[in-house]
Amino acid sequence: MPKNKNRKARRDSRPATANNNENVDTASTSNPSISAVDSTTLIPSESSTVSQSATDPQVTLSSQLSTVPKLASIVREPTPSETPTMQKSAADPQGPPEAQPSAVSKSAWSPRVPPPAGTSSVPKLTSDPQVPPSSQPSATSKSAWGPRVSSPSEPSIISKPVLDSQVLQPSSQPSAVPKPAWGPPSRNLHPIERSSSAFPMMKEENRSSSVNKDTTLSKERRSQSVLSTKRRRFLCSAVPDSAVLSPVRRPDDGGSSGDKISVYTNHFPLHIDNAIVNQYDIEIFTVGQDGKLRVARKDERWETMQCIAKEIKTFPVVWYDEGKTLYTRALLTEFTKPIQIKLKRGNETKTFQLNILNLVRQEKISNIFDFIQKKIILRPRETVRIIETLFKQRARNDLVCVRNQFYNRNQILDDLKDGRGMAKGFYQALFLTRCGPTLNVNLTFTCFYMPLNFVDFACKYLRKDITKGFTEYEAKIFRKLIRDLLIETEHTGRILRYKLRRFGLPADQLLFTCGEVDESVAEASSIQKISVAEYFEQKYQRKLRYPHLPCIDGTAGINKRANWLPMEVVKVVEWQRSLKPLDATQRALVSGKSIIKPFERYNQIMSIMHARDFETDIYLKELNIHVDNHEMLKIRARILTPPSIHYGTRPGQNEAIEHVNVGRWKIRNWFYTTPEIHNWGLIYIGYQHNQKIDDILNEFSRQLPELLKRKGFMIKSKLTITIKSDRPQDIEKALTDASKNRWQLAIVVLNTRSDQVYDYVKQLGHQQLGLRTQCIDMEALMKNIGNLNMYVDNLSQKINSKLGGINSVVNTKLALSRSSKEDLFMFFGADVTHSTCSTDRPSIAAVVASRDPTNTLYAARLCEQYPKKGRCSMEIIKELDQMVADLLRVFARTCGGRLPNKIVFYRDGVDEGQYQKVLDNEVNKIKTACRIVYGDRSLPKLTFIVVKKRHNTRFFLYDGKQTMNVQAGTVIDQDITHPSQFDFYLCSQAAIMGTSRPTLYHVLHDDIGFSSDDVQQLTYWLCHTDMRCTKSVSIPSPVHYAHLAAYGSRALKFNDDRESDDFDDDNNDEEPESYSIDDIKTKLMILDSKVADDMWFI
Repeated sequence: MPKNKNRKARRDSRPATANNNENVDTASTSNPSISAVDSTTLIPSESSTVSQSATDPQVTLSSQLSTVPKLASIVREPTPSETPTMQKSAADPQGPPEAQPSAVSKSAWSPRVPPPAGTSSVPKLTSDPQVPPSSQPSATSKSAWGPRVSSPSEPSIISKPVLDSQVLQPSSQPSAVPKPAWGPPSRNLHPIERSSSAFPMMKEENRSSSVNKDTTLSKERRSQSVLSTKRRRFLCSAVPDSAVLSPVRRPDDGGSSGDKISVYTNHFPLHIDNAIVNQYDIEIFTVGQDGKLRVARKDERWETMQCIAKEIKTFPVVWYDEGKTLYTRALLTEFTKPIQIKLKRGNETKTFQLNILNLVRQEKISNIFDFIQKKIILRPRETVRIIETLFKQRARNDLVCVRNQFYNRNQILDDLKDGRGMAKGFYQALFLTRCGPTLNVNLTFTCFYMPLNFVDFACKYLRKDITKGFTEYEAKIFRKLIRDLLIETEHTGRILRYKLRRFGLPADQLLFTCGEVDESVAEASSIQKISVAEYFEQKYQRKLRYPHLPCIDGTAGINKRANWLPMEVVKVVEWQRSLKPLDATQRALVSGKSIIKPFERYNQIMSIMHARDFETDIYLKELNIHVDNHEMLKIRARILTPPSIHYGTRPGQNEAIEHVNVGRWKIRNWFYTTPEIHNWGLIYIGYQHNQKIDDILNEFSRQLPELLKRKGFMIKSKLTITIKSDRPQDIEKALTDASKNRWQLAIVVLNTRSDQVYDYVKQLGHQQLGLRTQCIDMEALMKNIGNLNMYVDNLSQKINSKLGGINSVVNTKLALSRSSKEDLFMFFGADVTHSTCSTDRPSIAAVVASRDPTNTLYAARLCEQYPKKGRCSMEIIKELDQMVADLLRVFARTCGGRLPNKIVFYRDGVDEGQYQKVLDNEVNKIKTACRIVYGDRSLPKLTFIVVKKRHNTRFFLYDGKQTMNVQAGTVIDQDITHPSQFDFYLCSQAAIMGTSRPTLYHVLHDDIGFSSDDVQQLTYWLCHTDMRCTKSVSIPSPVHYAHLAAYGSRALKFNDDRESDDFDDDNNDEEPESYSIDDIKTKLMILDSKVADDMWFI
């Protein structure tokens, strides 16, 4: 049986609705600055160092900042007199612990049991402490955090001249700072798709004519910083960049069907003057007391640039991306020499050095207008990056910036009770639309770690009092959950920042050598060692409260020494984003804050726009940018006609049609088709059993058959009741007996606190016995036993679909203006779900497809995709050709050997930057599958559509009195859509709470040749075919089924219980490797043949 995965308790009887409303966005990856179809291959830039003549003068500044308490950026490598440190040596028996899984066996239902009493909480050191305990390093990216930034006070200029011998040269060691993405495009691109504005992409003879006459573009290699490449962490794509296929262009000027209306959207028009912006490569170093340079931290780089721009009167207005790129309209020809500045924080003064390396390119702002006017094909993302960086400059001083999201650093986080808190902020990004450039602004909610003492944080995060015991197993699991967490200390009188590496021995057991020891002359017996607890008591007169807790080993900069810190002197650095999923209680708490009514969202967005005060922003004035923030953009929209819903007729009826009213309809007739039930039963599984439970089960078994008959079911046998405990052997016996008796359906009532009981039932039913199961939560049954009509209405839809019946039918052909009776459509839905906070866990790819002519019944195929050591990502479905071929054969078996001549494929789970890879790879895989299955027959026409819900565009309807949600069926394909490609927004659902979130559809490939009206109407009608409910959902049913299949597969044996207790250490970091699709290991899920083609995921 699988481990407990700490998921919310899942029951088949959970509300049969899709999430149509706003919710917290804890891991948003949407970034409009990345082109949806940009297929340019980004080649990492080469590097060089800055050379300087011995006679060159050096510009040197000194600046003192006002005292900033607990400033996160005051970091340097601690000396042995400050923090217990030691070089990792194989001969040191008290070195870092080795992570080894506990040998204690797992319980039937519980998570792995911690080591028993008497077992050492930390194993002994391996023979080579520098070899990390992990054999599979993770590629989890570091949390985006916003450090505190102080305003520089009046600096004093250094009067003492700097001698030539004192000029500090930057090291030639490579940097851990990611290199700016630039370089020539892929050779696979069509010549017309190559950018005409990026100078490194130009022909050599055309460079000089395009550059300002007063300067020339540097031909030097871009520099490398001082940090070794071994300190980097890379996440490489296993899918090669290419541009085999081009996204389809919009076939017309937009649709015309439906009632025309006007709506407001959270986009604000921008007016930008044409200009040329110079992009410079820079590096900012911290100058050590020994004269060595190291790359400054992110917050240090920002403060350095702010102070230099303020104190050097001749320094032009620049905007900085906090990395290695500086933008300005001026030419920095007089600042080619290193600039040094001293920043004072509290009692410590640090020296920083700015090197302006070379002019990389000159970007024309007019590129964005050329793209909008369809003069160029590729979205000018470098130009977009320039403008978005410009918008961040002033906000960065006052707000916490996480990519394109901004949070007020003075707000009080909503406590989530596990060491995390939810912050409210706003999102802003530049969009290039049909009506011109716009600024998209929306509310956003994200979880951050709270700045707590580490002991308090661990108690909250693990939800136990660790001061009473912290086992080896708990330390290993905890370390994996908080990988790369930034921590800080204050016991030395300065704020020192580290990255959590691992846990070690308790502070009263961990020994180290205090001071310098010459091991070549000192005898082992003469070396005096001291425990960490004793050291802190002697050095800082601080007696530890919890000396029995393990120490923390933190890294600081490029230092590889072990920095052992008692847990109680460590504090979590504030404003670190957390990607760990929320549990059920936290989701309820977050929903209450993040579900915002449309008029409230509208007012809050407008308040944000007015508070930004763009008119006084000196950075925006550089490009004469004007934001029309007086009102949201008013755009054209249409309301599409909903379909008629066909049900089965009762005796004497000619037809049974239900009409959709505000996205909903009622069931007043029989289901379209229903099975004949002649053998079924009810199994109760619970940890307790009493007379009250017996009464409820008897009443339910009495009413259920009668209520099902009202829907058209033919019930031929009595519903028998079996009572079993929640022990595995009892569950297995009950389900095995049901399978031997050839039950068509087992209704399983669960009265247990363990998710693993549900998982075990599904594993036995779907993978071992071939038994259809319908699980019901006992608590929900008790609440509804007095009025079972509505409860059974929802339950009967699932039962009918699992038994092969059809609830209702929508004639999708009527949505198309050009369709013949001979056309046979097949609809696919696909999604890839990724583990939120782990890169060594597999992704699950789910593909579902219709298997009958009514396009109502669906079958699913699932596959796990394992990344190679967590080091590469997989944006595509590797086994898509095999999965599609299998589903085509299922369709043929159901339809008497016929195969579809038209396939519509809806693909979810794709970010904009992955569109080209998905287009090139998955479309070809689908066509390959068709060639295999069809043989000599005519191949079908394929339309491939990306479905995207994770975006920040919202729509508001104003009726003259109030602001409210748009109606179900509202479609927008004008004004704010792509200037040339085939996309549209559709809000197909009626929101119950909060603000409706429309779905963005992007047609990437279209052999069928849909018009805008046809594809919009077809997509909208497919949102009415969901077998779980009687309302239109937010996405077409094939995509929704793919979500359900991927979610339901978590309960099944997917071999994802492999050992994953390996962790990523810093000395595991390596240079990027060449990964390929072959490096992705896959495993198809195998179900019993009796249920493999059923809708088991409903």
